[in-house]
Amino acid sequence: MASLEVRVPFRPSRRRLAAIVITSSVTAAAALPAGSGPAWTLDQSGRTYTYTLTLSSTLTQATLLDVLFDPRHVAVFSKSAGRLVVLKEDGPVNEVRFDTRRLIFKCATTFRRTLVREAGAIDIEMTDFKAGWGKLAPHAQSSRARYAVTDRGTHREIVYRQEVETDRPVSGYSLRVLRKSMGEFAQDLDEYLRRSDLVRHEGEAPPRS
Repeated sequence: MASLEVRVPFRPSRRRLAAIVITSSVTAAAALPAGSGPAWTLDQSGRTYTYTLTLSSTLTQATLLDVLFDPRHVAVFSKSAGRLVVLKEDGPVNEVRFDTRRLIFKCATTFRRTLVREAGAIDIEMTDFKAGWGKLAPHAQSSRARYAVTDRGTHREIVYRQEVETDRPVSGYSLRVLRKSMGEFAQDLDEYLRRSDLVRHEGEAPPRS
């Protein structure tokens, strides 16, 4: 997580002191877990933001990797990201597109997802981004993410980390929408991994609708 370094004069003016307090509060709020649900953080540094989500599960590492990689599972627990379209499936690599629409904002984002089973990980890279909102909101220029599943003995720890660079800092309404989407995704994934049918049927895909 990026740290905030603030150098304060011995006798700061009231205006400067207020600015420091506000800046520190915003940074701290962005770095705290959101609400009482799954633990996630959003850290911003200029035009780059990093989203980190940490979950735990009693499912096996193999099952978790299957669930997190299979597009049929992903389509269910990633509904907050939009409608998923599978473009390509080739063994440990697949390519998917998320078609997202929120009010007047819509975009299509394509990701290449690679399963690295021996490392207990899934690497995700954005390969295309098309937005239909012009200059009304920031545009993603690059995105890299990774699921890392670690066996802790009594449970498995899942850490999802995504780093995104945009053409300008995310703020205002765009930041509120982003945080809302991140909270929804964290909640949806946490609930999905607790499904009783995943425990009974290790790694099987959910029925097609």
